[in-house]
Amino acid sequence: MALDFGFGFVAGVTGTIAGYPFDTVKVRLQTQTLSHRLYSGSLDCFIKIAKQESVLGFYKGMSSPMFGVALINGIVFSVQNFSKVLFEDPNTYAALAATGAIAGGVQASICSPIELIKTRLQMQGIGQQRKLFTLSTNLYKGPIDCLNKSYTRQGFRYGVMRGLSMTLARDIPSFAAYFPAWQFFVSHFSPTGKEADMPMYMSLIGGAFTGIAAWTVSYPFDVIKSRYQAAREHVYKNVWDCTVKSLRTEGWRVFTRGFVPCTIRAIPTNAFTYPVYAFLKQTFDTPRDDDSIITTTTTTKPVTKLQSSSSSLTEKQSITPIQSI
Repeated sequence: MALDFGFGFVAGVTGTIAGYPFDTVKVRLQTQTLSHRLYSGSLDCFIKIAKQESVLGFYKGMSSPMFGVALINGIVFSVQNFSKVLFEDPNTYAALAATGAIAGGVQASICSPIELIKTRLQMQGIGQQRKLFTLSTNLYKGPIDCLNKSYTRQGFRYGVMRGLSMTLARDIPSFAAYFPAWQFFVSHFSPTGKEADMPMYMSLIGGAFTGIAAWTVSYPFDVIKSRYQAAREHVYKNVWDCTVKSLRTEGWRVFTRGFVPCTIRAIPTNAFTYPVYAFLKQTFDTPRDDDSIITTTTTTKPVTKLQSSSSSLTEKQSITPIQSI
């Protein structure tokens, strides 16, 4: 469990760096309104950020999620693998969905404030040139300052944990879809039906496929979460008010805003996250030679059974990739 946490942590850092520019574009598109429209689409948003804010503009607020996502990935990997003991056959689609949902629910309380900080830092200083990650006119100086001001203004429940319900609504179905989608891809595209036997390029395609599947079932909740967390406190009474007002003023398409950069983001994110996690797990989490040595007893039948069971568990060891927030 500790190794899974460490591997997920390292993989989360690399995946976040790779996919973060697309996440910034996603959040910008999700939070703009018809009355204050800055970007006509994903490409226009990319171009304007690059021109007005330089390449550093894509990485606003990255320090919080870079380590936060790594922590979350470590939790998800650990909880999902640990939860498998609850099922007789943990590799069924139902069991994978259940363990994924459990992992998604557990990490949401940590993910929500990290998402709050990330979203608010991504939204400040729009159109302003960045220099060494600082601005002359900042509402927030950094992640800690953002967290402190959110707590000072509205306390823990309504400030720091603002948007927790939408984070839960997003992450439980998202992770419940992610793990079965990965299993489906492996079953149909691995020559032997095993993860370890898939070529690397297929693993990368599979990571993108599962990431898109997870976002598809949960994306409307992510839109509301971003809008609610980014808005000033008096704009929406609660997440339901945010949902109703967004739907009434902008129609159902508001729930799909930013979906294109979100799905594109799944490609570089998983292209880095999966290989790093798989490499670390295969390199450092291999069974030792003495693990198969069992003390000799007067009966040989139980010994054979234990050796067979140990071998079977080793063969079924999972190196499932994970998405990033």
